[in-house]
Amino acid sequence: MWKIPGGLGTAGVGRRVGASLVGAAMLAMAGCSPGNSSGAPPSEVETRSFWTPYAEVNWSAIGHYDSEFHTHPGLGDEQYDPHETIDRYHEEGYRILALAAHDYDIPDDYMDSIYPWTRLSEIYEAIKDVPNPTEDNKTYGEMAGWRPYEDRDPVALGMVSVEGNEISGPHHMVSLFSSYTDGADTEDETLSTIRDLGGIVYFAHPGRYVERWNLTADWYVDLYRRFDVLIGQAIYNRRDNHPGDREFFDEIAHILGADRPIWLFGEDDMHHEGTLGWNRDVILIEDFRPGSMHPDLPDGSAPDVRRALERGTTYLWKPTEQYNRRAFNVVDIQATQGEVRLVVDRDDLVEEVRWVTHDPELGGSRVVQTGPYILMDQVPEWARFVRAEIAGEAGTIYLQPIYIVGP
Repeated sequence: MWKIPGGLGTAGVGRRVGASLVGAAMLAMAGCSPGNSSGAPPSEVETRSFWTPYAEVNWSAIGHYDSEFHTHPGLGDEQYDPHETIDRYHEEGYRILALAAHDYDIPDDYMDSIYPWTRLSEIYEAIKDVPNPTEDNKTYGEMAGWRPYEDRDPVALGMVSVEGNEISGPHHMVSLFSSYTDGADTEDETLSTIRDLGGIVYFAHPGRYVERWNLTADWYVDLYRRFDVLIGQAIYNRRDNHPGDREFFDEIAHILGADRPIWLFGEDDMHHEGTLGWNRDVILIEDFRPGSMHPDLPDGSAPDVRRALERGTTYLWKPTEQYNRRAFNVVDIQATQGEVRLVVDRDDLVEEVRWVTHDPELGGSRVVQTGPYILMDQVPEWARFVRAEIAGEAGTIYLQPIYIVGP
């Protein structure tokens, strides 16, 4: 059975922190799941059961914290410099943020990543006179209008800062919790390096490469099976640059099934104001504390953010209009072997709940049930997961897949 990555994680400038998650993750996601109370691994369950990543969430104690991991603050010719990016996301209510520059924009002789936020002014001084060949050799100072970057303290802002970069590996990937700066010639090499550095990573805008390179679901499946550091892929990029990404995610999740769960993400891919505030990956965390896994700062909830991303205790809020904040929250997911029932705090604002899976005969996604609950009897025999879309006027919550285990 596939396991949550359990090695050591690189945090900040060479800092390593323990991330031995296998035991806890397997308890949370399999053996102690309400849908599998026997404690047997999924392959040994005698009847079909729901296997939910939310099984161990203490719904009475968790908070819902908006995050964004795919931003491009100022190392290319973007609208906002790093501190301005932080300020804008803070203003929009996000609590968890990565400043993820393109690897080809990073002058790695001078810096690794736009991190920590408390040293942004030092980063500016180090690179202000350095030309960026991907931007017609403009210097980084010139692109910033010769205005120095300003330091920001995530603790003072009530935020968790995450180190990351967008890696061209060659497929673009959002690399998190490591200082990896430069994609290799092949995805295998890139993923091996991220693994060795203790990071985690998800595929950015896969539709771009399906369209340009004719990549297939099997290409992604092969990498997922060989690299545990891959945690999932985007189903929304900006407003919706690649509408086929939802069905493509479903196809891959169907092929992999419960033996190798993957998780869905939304990403702003923020280059300017028009691309900010289109997606909110909601992280479910108890006792949220601001911080960062950099030696200059307290960890706070940063390790909990990583665990949530690995375990799938997240969901996506996709607004119908830019900047729309969550109009309702999922406050309970009640799962038994034969039923999953959803509870939201403002059901008067919910217009429809759709239960979606991949139909291999149709070759696409299919709604198999509507309403706040689903029974196993309503799940087709060929289905390997279901996921809920909770839609309202202000936006839609996309829950992570709830996998089907058993014969």
